[in-house]
This record gives sequence, structure tokens and C-alpha cells, in this order.
Amino acid sequence: MTIHILILWGACIAAAFALYAVNVNEAKFKKNIAVGVTFPMAGRGDPEVQGLLKGFRREQLVICLAAAALGVLCAALAWPGVSYCLLFLWVDLLIVAEFVSTARWNGRLKAVKKARGWTVPSLRTASVSVPAAPARRISPWWFIAAAVVAAVPAALDREMWYIYLLDGTMALACWPASRHLYRNRAETVDENDAVTEALTRVRRRTWDRVWIMSAWLLAAVDACLFLSKEVFPDGSALFWAVTALSAGMCAAAVWLELRVRRVQEKLTADSGRGFYVDEDDKWLWGQLYYDPNDRRTVINARTGVNSTVNLARPGGKVLAVFALALLFVVLPGMGVCFDAMGDAPLPLKVEDGALVAESWGRDYSLPLEEIADAALLDKLPVITARLWGVGMDSILKGKFQTQWGRATLCLDPRTGPWLKVTMTDGGLYILGGGDGSGTETAWAALERR
Repeated sequence: MTIHILILWGACIAAAFALYAVNVNEAKFKKNIAVGVTFPMAGRGDPEVQGLLKGFRREQLVICLAAAALGVLCAALAWPGVSYCLLFLWVDLLIVAEFVSTARWNGRLKAVKKARGWTVPSLRTASVSVPAAPARRISPWWFIAAAVVAAVPAALDREMWYIYLLDGTMALACWPASRHLYRNRAETVDENDAVTEALTRVRRRTWDRVWIMSAWLLAAVDACLFLSKEVFPDGSALFWAVTALSAGMCAAAVWLELRVRRVQEKLTADSGRGFYVDEDDKWLWGQLYYDPNDRRTVINARTGVNSTVNLARPGGKVLAVFALALLFVVLPGMGVCFDAMGDAPLPLKVEDGALVAESWGRDYSLPLEEIADAALLDKLPVITARLWGVGMDSILKGKFQTQWGRATLCLDPRTGPWLKVTMTDGGLYILGGGDGSGTETAWAALERR
């Protein structure tokens, strides 16, 4: 098991515990809602309701611990060729388990609600809207500053200028992306307009902070990319810096989500005594929004700061199908491809007047008359960044930035020797490596030209 896949397993197992913290919070009443079911004040303390919420929390803990144990077992026992596939299948299994668990307990709570008569017309009403709460909108200069920081290295690093400009553009795009929430309706829970305004303001401010963090994460990654080339040429510096930044971003996002939920819980602690909004019939299994009378495609989640889609709208259906395909088709397929690519040999040979490097899914063919120089390497150059391609412990394939400049790599970095090829147009290739690659034989053939 390589260091990269171990880090991925560690990140996914940590995410399972973060997901547990968020899901178990669903058992606390916020905006009169627990596990996707709306209750009046009288229903919150009902012994059967409390018993079901306790059972939900217990099952969430079991799922989390079982997923973590299975993840550790897979990470320890997975053999080469199945590591990524197992990882992505584990992710899908965790998602399905969490969804089914929430749907099951949501159904049981709805049954109790119906049996107690807490869905009578006097208590059940369509959601209402009040004028959006006045809130001080975040200055666009926060996003402009992040975009500038991300893009500035483009003027200093002429080889990867397009990466910096792309990240700068995405950082700037975070500002209009944050605006969509302001068009959504206010967070109406009951007839208390002051509570509505406070809830709306909290969600909007937190949403702004999430997008500001996203913009500055892009700026920080570009700064690390530039410094890793100019100041810290060790190729691992960028990897560890980006890993730390990503972990910090994820931790901050979970903290903000839980913080918003705590505020929602506190602000609506006394709600549900008279009139209150009940939209349970619009939320399938308490998790999927479906309302043909709502013209919006993207809407606010009921609790926390997240957004979701309206499955009754064409755009919502498209986004949902895309997400399902990504999770349950593309993700496992990527695992299969990564494992096959990492386990495939990298033969190097001279044939038909060309040096040919074969890789899984692609060949690099270099005409012999266009090769200016070739050298056998027993040590790889320092690789400072991956521009595009695959970067795994068993294969580096694509465009990379090295201490010798930009190079096309198709090699196994674990064992040499490797072949350094310089083309007449200045292009640089580093090929071969791994057992039985034929690197030395190909080099000898080039020497005999």
C-alpha cells in the first residue's frame, strides 16, 4: 500500500466521522425539525419520539464505526490492482448506508406524528415568505483580492501561467456563486418575523464565508505551487501543503455547518407552540425535495447552510442524475481505471524508426530523426508540480514541471533506470522504469544509431 492511497483512506475515514457528527445532529430539534420530520412543541418531548431519536443516533454511531473498521481493514489488506476500486466502492457503500438509515428513521417518526394527530390542517400549512432579512452583504473586494493573489504568479512563472489565471478566474467566480442564496426566500419557521430575519441573516453570512474560504483556498494553492517551484524545489512540498490546506478547509466547513445548526436550534427553541411551517410532504424520506409548485431548481436545505435541488424541476432532475452517475458509475469506474493503470507495465522499445513508450491507454512514439539527445538516468530529477496527467506512486504520466523545466513523463518512479530524451524542438521526455521495461535495451539501440 502506497503513501498516497493511505492518505486517501485516512481522509475518507476521517470524513466518515465528520459525516457522523453532522447526521447525528439531525436528531436535535432545529426549526421544529428532527431527522426531516416537523413536530409541534408538544411532540418534541414525547417519549416515543425521543426513543426513536435515540435509536437513530445509536444506528449512526454503528454505521460510522463499522465504516471506519471496514476502511482500516481494506487499507491494510488491499492488494495492488484493487486499492482505488475498493476505496471508491467503500465511499458509495457509506453514502447508501447513511441514506437508507435516515429514510428508515424518518418514516418511523412520520408514523408517530400521524398517529398522534400532529398533521391536522390547523397545524399543517404551506411555507410562507416574508421580506428577506436585511443583511450586510460581503464586499466583492474579498474575492477580487483572492483572485489577484491566485493570478499574480502568472506574471512570474511563464510556464504555468494558464493554471494561475484559471484559478484566479475561479476565485473571482466565487462571488457571483455566493449571490444565488440571496434570491431564495427567507427562513420562515413561524409567525415571529424577528426569528425569521435572524435565521436568514445567519445562513447568508455563513454562506458568504464558505465562498470566501473557497476563493482563498485557490489563492493559497497557487501560492504553494509557485513557492514549491521557486523556493522549495522538493516535489513533496506542494503535495503536503495542498493536503494540509484541503484538510483545513474541510474541517472549517464542518465547523461552520455545525455552528449554524446550533444557532438555528437556539433561535427556534420556543417555536412550535402555535402556528408553524410544516413542509414534510415536500421532502421525500426527509432528504429529497419535490414540489411541482416551486419554480426554483436550487433551494436551501431545511437545516444547516447547504443547498439542494428541486426534483420536480427539469434542471433538478438533470443535476440529480448527474450526481448519481458521478457517484455510482464514474467514481467506481475511475477506481478500476486507476488500479489498472497503476498495475500496467511500461515497456520501452525502438521499432519502425521510432522510440515507443507504451502505457495503459496511450503510446508515446518519438521519431528517431527528431531525437537530439538521449541519456540513461539512475536518479529522477526533482518533480515540483503536475500540470496535467496521472500522478501515482506507481506511475507518472502526462505533463510535469521538473528541475529541468517542463517535461512529458511516462514512467514508474519506484525503480530505474529511466531514459531522458531531448527532442530537436526542445521537448523533454523521461520514460521507462520498472521491472522488465526494456529501458537499457532501448537506450543501447539509440546509442547505435
